[in-house]
Amino acid sequence: MTVKDYVETFNALLTPLIAILAAYIAWQQYQVNNSSLRNELYERRIRVFRAFMSYLADVMREGRASYQRVAQFYAETSEAIFLFDKRVTSKVEELYHNGLKLTDLHEQLYPFDGSPGLPVGAERSRVTCEQTELLKWFGDEIKNVRELFKCQMKIK
Repeated sequence: MTVKDYVETFNALLTPLIAILAAYIAWQQYQVNNSSLRNELYERRIRVFRAFMSYLADVMREGRASYQRVAQFYAETSEAIFLFDKRVTSKVEELYHNGLKLTDLHEQLYPFDGSPGLPVGAERSRVTCEQTELLKWFGDEIKNVRELFKCQMKIK
């Protein structure tokens, strides 16, 4: 074999080698981009989870909800519809509506304008019992939300 034959053979092998290297680099780039996307998705999801936990903690600490806090929760979790399945978005709606209900019950007992609330009697007792049951429900939701997000937050 002459030098010319070696050069021609080398040139013939160089093109497939370059194609193989380009494919390998493209595959590695795909892996990096996929990993980056998973990390970014996790960061967005964890913000929604923290909004849930912060809201539940505030309700349990205060023993009530305010219209402002309920609206803040709803705004902080507005991205959930794009990041999670229907179970999480349903939970957002459920917490939002029960937060409004809890706020309304508290407003009946202790109006924000300082006027006297419901007088002592059967109606006040009913509202107080309903408020207590709703607060227990919010307390139970801390565990339920953790379980709901546990499977949603896994990075595969």
